[in-house]
Amino acid sequence: MTFNFIALLSLIRPINSFMIGLAVIVGIAIGSPDMLFSRLSIYGFITGFSISSYSMIINDVYDIEIDKVNQPERPLPKQLISVNSALSLSLILLLIGLTSSLLISYYHIIITVIFSFLSWFYNIWGKKQGLIGNSIVASSMSVPFIFGGIITGNISLLVWSISLIAFLSGMGREIIKTIADVEGDQIKGVKSISIQFGSRNAMLIACIFIVSSIIVSFIPVYFDLIQIYYVPLLLLTDLILLYSVFIISKNYSKSESLKVKKLILYAMLFGLITFLANSMIVW
Repeated sequence: MTFNFIALLSLIRPINSFMIGLAVIVGIAIGSPDMLFSRLSIYGFITGFSISSYSMIINDVYDIEIDKVNQPERPLPKQLISVNSALSLSLILLLIGLTSSLLISYYHIIITVIFSFLSWFYNIWGKKQGLIGNSIVASSMSVPFIFGGIITGNISLLVWSISLIAFLSGMGREIIKTIADVEGDQIKGVKSISIQFGSRNAMLIACIFIVSSIIVSFIPVYFDLIQIYYVPLLLLTDLILLYSVFIISKNYSKSESLKVKKLILYAMLFGLITFLANSMIVW
């Protein structure tokens, strides 16, 4: 088995990890735009990106047998790289994340240690517990905004609002993912929402979470926390999420679930960019 850089890169899911790092930056930009290009901002991004990447690899290591059914094209089930190589990379990324968080503050390394542990705990127990596991993953999507806000010492209503939006849309996305993963999850005894209550009910629950995130997105608009120029972009993000709900409600097959999961990810990325741009205009 030869060294495969593309396979290693695929393991960390760079888009997802970039978004976690960017979420920290958004929290910083909202709290203190002047700190956007500071040393602490760089450490914050590195922490978010590294810990997310570490978590992605650990998830793939624990899910090898499941992925042989659900995602056989992934690097580990396809044997493009060894488990030892994957674990070595995850350890390096974990150490980078812990070091960069320590360079920010003791509070930040405590948060980093907690969520690093939760990532491992999710894979050995949480993943099999339905909504509990989904909540752990969704929390890891929402906390980076608060993590960034703590760096500035200013966790505003806007930060809390975006964090809640990320949690709710993340919950919806994770539940939709369980629809696509039913076959492999059944083999490993995962008690996902789709397995416990059926794919249709899982779809309905996911849609409730996504629609809730759309409703919460109007909090920044109502309290004038977002510049008028960026309201159309926020509405466009909501429309993408609403379109996702429309698609999955019409067809919640495995193939459509995978498409919607990706569409929600793009909507979340677009929302991140919108809130970052909104914060930079003041700067």
